[in-house]
Amino acid sequence: MTLSYRWGSKNNFRLLKKNLYSFQNGLPIADLPRTFQDACSVAWRFSVKFLWIDALCIIQDSSEDWSRESAAMRLVYANALCNLAAVASTDPHGGLFRSRNMEDLQPSIVRAALDKSTPSEDYYAIDSDYTNHQLLDKELLKRGWVFQERLLSPRVLYFADKQVFWECFTEQRCEAFPHGIPPLGRSKCKSLSIITGLRKMALASEKRPAVEIAKEWGKLVQDYTDCELTKASDRLQAIEGVVDLFRKAFHDTYIFGLWKTELARQLGFYVKSPRKDLPSHYVAPSWSWASLQSPVEFESHSCWPDTTEHVSVLDLSPTEGTLTLRGPLFTAKIDKGSRYTLVNLVSGNARIPAKIFPDRVGEQVNMPEIITLLPLISHWSVSGPMTGLGCLVLEPILVTVSRYYQRIAYIKFDQGQDLAFFGMTVLADGSAKMGKSAPSVISLM
Repeated sequence: MTLSYRWGSKNNFRLLKKNLYSFQNGLPIADLPRTFQDACSVAWRFSVKFLWIDALCIIQDSSEDWSRESAAMRLVYANALCNLAAVASTDPHGGLFRSRNMEDLQPSIVRAALDKSTPSEDYYAIDSDYTNHQLLDKELLKRGWVFQERLLSPRVLYFADKQVFWECFTEQRCEAFPHGIPPLGRSKCKSLSIITGLRKMALASEKRPAVEIAKEWGKLVQDYTDCELTKASDRLQAIEGVVDLFRKAFHDTYIFGLWKTELARQLGFYVKSPRKDLPSHYVAPSWSWASLQSPVEFESHSCWPDTTEHVSVLDLSPTEGTLTLRGPLFTAKIDKGSRYTLVNLVSGNARIPAKIFPDRVGEQVNMPEIITLLPLISHWSVSGPMTGLGCLVLEPILVTVSRYYQRIAYIKFDQGQDLAFFGMTVLADGSAKMGKSAPSVISLM
């Protein structure tokens, strides 16, 4: 079995180099923090002899041991009989078990008739966010490492304030609904549904188009980046186990949080509300969502019949983190407005309304007046003109070599009639063609 819990600020009970020998010789269970003791009790009742707890199984002040064990952590959770989640506790001393009022576990029953022609029947009255309120809104499930632990574990027992929840790949149950939580009240976690779908796909040897799997990956990353990590450097490492599941389904090259086959689409992420500035140490290149410490969202083109990519990937260096692209570059001048940031193309006099999403805190205030735009994808409709365009906002990082840039923001143009300023025309099949600007070869870092 494994244990997911919050470390808190007072977790001094850890395996260290200085106490390794005493830990190996054995410790009285009574000396462990309350949550660890309770986890031992649950494992004993299930006749499980082994319990994995990160604070006790990884030498916390050894970078070598941490690197080795954290890399294998995904296998530990994926192959465990069950993961125990201490949802109700804020640290290792809070324990798993709670005194409960049994009346709180009784679901409300309403007797009603659907219409005048049918007899009255009993119906459960259940909150549509029943599971979310008791589980997903808790701090434990907002932690980055726990996000992966939950998705990889074949079974999870959640010890919440009012009751115990059970979750596996096919069922969601709790003490109030031991035969299954009604669909309306089940967890709305998109990522859990995605992982379950990948597992079923693998069992059935089913293949899906790469664009579909890339879209699922984008949804999962949106959930993941909404979680918190104590160390920004763990941004990529804390999701490696989930990457393995996608790799088996995708059979593609994964680099810095993105997949090569659908890279142009995946570059179109943006930050709605920057929470933090950039990490103090390098984590990933600027073109990766992992370089940021804020929740990201990906452009959703699912509502449009088709899209047109305006960039192509020429080279991808995993060692240097350099992405070489071919695509059209445009220079624009910014006039900052209240709701929209008005972009005035240098080559024209008209203003094009657009929404800019800076990658970092305060970046909209400090955005340079002259910016470089790299159009990524336009989405369009066969029944009408092109309806929108997404671009990266770039900043040169080497003055002497003009082809090197870093990403600083994302910009969306949603007025199709204004996009003629980019020299874009709509072809007979409805797709968009880029004109005027000759393609450039640039490197993003």
